[in-house]
Amino acid sequence: MTEWTKIATQLAEEFAPRAAEIDREARFPFENVERMKEVGYLSSVVPTELGGGGVDLATFAACQKIIAGACASTALATNMHLFGVGAAAEGWKGGERAAEPIFRMVAAGVIVGGSLTDAATGLNVRTSSTPAHPVEGGYLIKGRKSFCSLAPVLQFFWGTAADTETGRLLLFGLGRDTPGLRFVDTWDTMAMRGTGSWDVVFEDVFVPDAAVQRGSDPSAPPVWDAAQERTFAWFAVSIAAVYLGIARSAARFAYDYVGGRTVTGASLPMARQPAQVSSAAEIELALRPAEAMLNDVITRRAAGELLQPSDIQALKYVSVNAADAAVDRCVRMVGGHGIFRKLPLERYYRDVRAGQFHPPSNDVAVETIGKAALGIDPAAEPRWPAD
Repeated sequence: MTEWTKIATQLAEEFAPRAAEIDREARFPFENVERMKEVGYLSSVVPTELGGGGVDLATFAACQKIIAGACASTALATNMHLFGVGAAAEGWKGGERAAEPIFRMVAAGVIVGGSLTDAATGLNVRTSSTPAHPVEGGYLIKGRKSFCSLAPVLQFFWGTAADTETGRLLLFGLGRDTPGLRFVDTWDTMAMRGTGSWDVVFEDVFVPDAAVQRGSDPSAPPVWDAAQERTFAWFAVSIAAVYLGIARSAARFAYDYVGGRTVTGASLPMARQPAQVSSAAEIELALRPAEAMLNDVITRRAAGELLQPSDIQALKYVSVNAADAAVDRCVRMVGGHGIFRKLPLERYYRDVRAGQFHPPSNDVAVETIGKAALGIDPAAEPRWPAD
């Protein structure tokens, strides 16, 4: 049986020395992705019966946490290939067979990626501002998407658009070489600089009916079912693992730094100073509850529980904000040297900031969690009382 956490540890050891260069040059880590493909990591979540590694959510999260601690951009970019495939694989184990062609593609080495984010209006999982005009045999799509991680290497793209006649959300898949489909390098950011999260341009792209999955009417009441729970849970759990992995690397660095450094005139290392002891405690008190929450969510799902949106959003909110707080404290712990690029801490500090921008945003999560606690239907209109 493959020990995937050992493979992730070996990959992390290879990737860590390149992480600073990838960040500084804002270049896509082609060599890292190729290495992950070589060892089977990019097909690890595919069912074993279809040529993959059969990795479950718990193992996937553990591996992503390890790799994120070495090169956050590599972990986050490939996460956008792996989480969706993993969620579909979990459904396959429950008898759903629709995704088998995708599994066979991934097992053969194809990299998949996509975007739900409309460049002009942002993300909405129930609808899209990208228009899909019905034509004979399918749709013509014209528009632009943002945040398509893995854009430099993906071979199969999935995205969303809205049927201009019915308003229904459409999920579609296309090969990279589809006429009219272009990937544009717009990725110039302060954090996660190597993810290759480019824009995607559709110039009257024809999408055949066979490549389209039609969603529900956006005006209909939302339905929460096992298929939606799987997708959102795999996303939230893996995102939590990535950002907690970054924070844990920052903590290890900070602890080693103050444990091995002695200021002029002192007989003991900085770690013995009360302020440093307090800082370490604050870091642990931020990370340990978040890590426990991550493990709790994974355990509950493994026991068969169907998590609610508020459970999943709470995990994402707590994890990314705990990671933020912990890395902030790591920087203060190290002091002024922490902002120098010769140390990895400033990269951890920037990369961990990206966590809050993954869906749902902090504001949306707070609304969902608070309404669930108060027994308020999150879809109730109006959202706020007028008096």
